[in-house]
Amino acid sequence: FHKSKNFTSDNEIRMPPTVPIASEVYKANGVFDPRRLFGVTTLDVVRANTFISELKGTPVTQTQCPVIGGHAGVTILPLLSQVEPSCTFGDEERAALTTRIQNAGTEVVEAKAGGGSATLSMAYAGARFAFALLQAMNGAKNVVECSYVESDVTDMQFFSTPLLLGPNGVEQNLGMGTLIDFEQEALEKMKPELTGSIEKGIKFANQ
Repeated sequence: FHKSKNFTSDNEIRMPPTVPIASEVYKANGVFDPRRLFGVTTLDVVRANTFISELKGTPVTQTQCPVIGGHAGVTILPLLSQVEPSCTFGDEERAALTTRIQNAGTEVVEAKAGGGSATLSMAYAGARFAFALLQAMNGAKNVVECSYVESDVTDMQFFSTPLLLGPNGVEQNLGMGTLIDFEQEALEKMKPELTGSIEKGIKFANQ
């Protein structure tokens, strides 16, 4: 898959350790290309866009909120200060919305009373990310998606940020932009958990 220069995503198992595990396996076989290994962050982006649209009355198809970090609890960080179209959030509103986005998976499970998980939203998010990859592979310009990749913009080895995609995978890591104090504090708070998750994945792959 990797060797044939197709893109690889961890859409079926989306926990962050999957990407470090896959990277170690590819490295061991001499076929690792960091531009082509993606962890799907789109589910968190879709949830953030939906919740913001409901709260602020913006068209959901035009609402875009970058999500950085990982895909577990506090490691999910929606950058509400960078939402397009621009929205204003009070301190309590921002904190509550961030927590809701971080715990959205649990919210769905509880709503289904244990009868299932967020299958439809996962399917939609997976399709959206796959379509973005296909568009980029076929030469479409300005294709941007958030994804969990080997990072050159943070001090963590793997991290989700907006990426400019192209025919060869990641054309450019667009980074986090300017964070407000709330987001910077949340970033620092997530680091121990995300770093531990990465180390756990690498250790597992090399056992």
